[in-house]
Amino acid sequence: MKYCSKCVMPDTRPDLRFDRDGVCDACRSFERKHKSIDWEARRRDFEEMLKKYGNRNPTKYDCIIPVSGGKDSHLTLHYAKDVYGLKPLCVCFEPTLSTEIGRQNLANISRLGVDLIHFKQNPIVYKKLIMEGFRRVGDMEWANHMGIWSVPVHFAIQFDIPFIFWGESPQLEYGGAETVSETNKRQFNEDWLNDYGCLNGLRPQDMVDEKNGITLRDLQMYIYPGREDVERWGGRGVFMGYYFIWNNAHNLSIIERMGFSRRRGRIEVSYTDYEKLDCLSMNLHDYLKYLKYGYGRATDSACIEVRNGIISREEGVRLVEKYDGRYPKECVERFCEEFAIGRDEFDALCEPFINRALFENEGGTLKRDLDGSLVFKVKFVERRRNP
Repeated sequence: MKYCSKCVMPDTRPDLRFDRDGVCDACRSFERKHKSIDWEARRRDFEEMLKKYGNRNPTKYDCIIPVSGGKDSHLTLHYAKDVYGLKPLCVCFEPTLSTEIGRQNLANISRLGVDLIHFKQNPIVYKKLIMEGFRRVGDMEWANHMGIWSVPVHFAIQFDIPFIFWGESPQLEYGGAETVSETNKRQFNEDWLNDYGCLNGLRPQDMVDEKNGITLRDLQMYIYPGREDVERWGGRGVFMGYYFIWNNAHNLSIIERMGFSRRRGRIEVSYTDYEKLDCLSMNLHDYLKYLKYGYGRATDSACIEVRNGIISREEGVRLVEKYDGRYPKECVERFCEEFAIGRDEFDALCEPFINRALFENEGGTLKRDLDGSLVFKVKFVERRRNP
């Protein structure tokens, strides 16, 4: 396990690559973003795309914006509605464990003057899918992510809406950009979903289970539309971060003027107060990521802020050591209450996905702090400090 010499991301992150100088491709991508990309030309490309593929019918929506109420959905709405005067249809796939601040920010989206569809899943089926994703691939948000990525495409086809506007591609924001095709840096489609999305080797069809009472009809909206339907639709999913600079500090200055609210106090698994606010289960998703790969949400956030010059690498290291991998007690308790399991059962479901090579153990038993947090191996702590 080694760490980038510029940021604090380890090489255990899937699809991340390091060059001969020990710098990750996410940092190199950031350098190119700010030194060699002609953003004015990209803006013109975006405007040409609107002209070429945009809606000519004034009675129809111009675009769909998948929204959670978070920072990216606010900023995407800003570009679509305020900058380009488009008429969007916003679609929210209901979060697993919604929060009060998340509900407030989603309500703010509506107050900004848009039509908003709040897609509420069949709770009986959804809860089964959440637990199956947890058991099978160590991701309790697998079903939620499938819905987030697939439901807007279904609506776009049914309403004949030519664009779906997403924020920034996660590969460009967090790392692994060299593995992404040029098409998928700017365009979301089924290939992106299969290669870089949330499948984890598991398709919705794999969830069909007669014993568990899940049928193919139950999964209709979680399954990405067929290629014939997509080709007949002729629309496209667009990553806005390809065409416009996505910078947290600048973006926050825009969306807070729109009414976006930060959390009072940091989120449980990191040090920030402006991201992952809408769903507590996403904090558990980040906790599982830490168990699998040895990095979590604090690392993600610190890397972005180091690249943007907001903090130094040394500050990033301190923040990661303080917040990454802490046992998310509040989130675990809320999840266990919602899904009627005990904390011991929750920990047992996590156990098969722990990368035991990353954590200290005694006699084959993993060491934990008093709060339940696993103890990261000292040699990896030192490598992070001195890459």
